[in-house]
Amino acid sequence: MIMRRKLSIALVLVMSLVIFAGCANDTPATPEQPGRPESSSEAPVTPVPPIGEISGEGDPVFVERSGPMMISVAELQALMDDDRLVLIGAINPTAALVPFSNAANPIRGSYLVWTDDIYGSDSSALSADLQFGRMPLAQMEDLLSRAGITADSIVVAYHSDAAAVGARVAWHLYMLGLDARFLDGGVPAWRAANGRTGSSSRLSGQSVKNDFRAPDYNPSINNVTLEQVIEAAQNPDEWVIIDTRALGEFNGERTGASSGGFGTGRIRGAVHVEWTQAHDADGIRLPEAQLRALYDFIGNRNVIVYCQGGVRSSYSWIVLRDLGFDVWNYDGSWIEWSYAASTASDFPKDVILELTELWNDNGRVIS
Repeated sequence: MIMRRKLSIALVLVMSLVIFAGCANDTPATPEQPGRPESSSEAPVTPVPPIGEISGEGDPVFVERSGPMMISVAELQALMDDDRLVLIGAINPTAALVPFSNAANPIRGSYLVWTDDIYGSDSSALSADLQFGRMPLAQMEDLLSRAGITADSIVVAYHSDAAAVGARVAWHLYMLGLDARFLDGGVPAWRAANGRTGSSSRLSGQSVKNDFRAPDYNPSINNVTLEQVIEAAQNPDEWVIIDTRALGEFNGERTGASSGGFGTGRIRGAVHVEWTQAHDADGIRLPEAQLRALYDFIGNRNVIVYCQGGVRSSYSWIVLRDLGFDVWNYDGSWIEWSYAASTASDFPKDVILELTELWNDNGRVIS
C-alpha cells in the first residue's frame, strides 16, 4: 500500500457521573464499529482541496487537506460572522439539565448532538450481530440536512465535558468530505473567553433544510479495518499502533471502560499514549514541541490509533493529523478486536491471538 504525508454535592455527583460516562468510557449507548460506504463521490469539496481517488474501504490512502482541524477559541470567534459556519456541539442532554454547567451553556446558535445521533447499526462490522458502528452514510446525510450543511460549509464540532465525543464528531464529518474542525478546549475555553452561549437546538429535532449529500465520502482517509490493523501489527517497521486507552485497560485489567469488550488485553506491540496526555488540565492541547516529544517514537512510520470503541482515539487522531503524521483511527477498536479474539466469534484464532497480548476472554456472547 502506498502512503503519502504532505506536509460545582449533587451537582458534583451528577457531573462526575456524566463526565465519566462521556470521557472515561467511550462505549456509547448505541455502540460503534467500522462501516462501509453506501455511496461515494469523486467531486471535490470547496473550500477544502480535492480529496483525490476514492478507495472506499480498500487500502488506507493518506490524503492531505489544508490547515489544521483543531482551532482555538480566537480562531472560532473570527469565524462567527461567516455565513458558511455551522456549529455542532456534542452535548450530553442529561448533563445539560444541571444549571450553570458547561453542558447547559452551549455556544449560541449551535446544533446539538449526542451519541444516539451519531452512532448507528452498520452491517459492515466483523459481525452484524455486534450492532456497533458509526452512523451509516444515508442517516448522517439526513441528520446534517437538518442543519442545512452544504459542501461549502465550515463545520466546527465542539464539546462541553466529553472532549472525545466532540472529536469523534469532527472525525466523522471529515470522512464525509467536509471542511471539519474541532474547537480546542470546547465550552470551558469558550466561556473562559466570554464567548456567547445560549440558544441552541437538538439537531435531530429540526426540520430538513436541504438535501445534503456528502461531497466526498471516503472512510479510507481516516479509518482502517480489522484486516488492515492485522497487517499493520505484522509490519512494525512500517507501522506503529498507539493504544489511547487508560493504563489499566492497556495492562489488561478489567475496568468500567472495558466492560463492552469480549475480553481484556491489547494489540501486540501497541505503544501506550493515553489520549489525555495530549492536553493539559484545562483540556487545551499541549504546545507542538511537547506533542512532538510525546510522539517522538513514531519516526517516519504510519500510525493507527485505537481505544475501546474509536472515540477517545479520535482525539488522538486529530492531534496527530495536525502534527503532519500519516494517521488512521481504528473505528472498531478493542471491541471488534476482542470479539475477533474471543470464543464468541468464528474469526481465525491463530491469527488474532498471535497478535494479542495479555488476552483474557471474558466469555461474553452475543444474544
